[in-house]
Amino acid sequence: MNPNYIYTITLYNCIKAKDNAEKKDIWRKTVLHNCFYKAKEDIVQNGTILSKACTYTVRIPANNAYRRYPEYCRDPEGHFTASNGDIVVLGECADEIGADMPAVNLLREYKPEAFMISTVSDNTGYFAGKHYRLGG
Repeated sequence: MNPNYIYTITLYNCIKAKDNAEKKDIWRKTVLHNCFYKAKEDIVQNGTILSKACTYTVRIPANNAYRRYPEYCRDPEGHFTASNGDIVVLGECADEIGADMPAVNLLREYKPEAFMISTVSDNTGYFAGKHYRLGG
């Protein structure tokens, strides 16, 4: 095991309305241990305006519970996936995304230790260091 894989994350997967019988977005969460997590804060200049920008990298070791999104939609119980628009929170998060806690509120509440996934790479085809890489 890579000694940098020391973090616990909560991964919120969204099954889109078009992909389920309820015809509404359904959020499911999975707590994953022994992951890599890195958040890098930069100061970005746009003309005369300075602002903070965070970039995130998460690596999840290869896991038999992982499913590609179409497979996950058919059988999410006991599985997880990773797709653009899903959410990662550093640590074990008790909150559920739903009517009482919309996704945008969860992101606001846990920033800067939460992000929306914008890139996913399945790096499990390599000889060593097999993992799923999430960026945001």
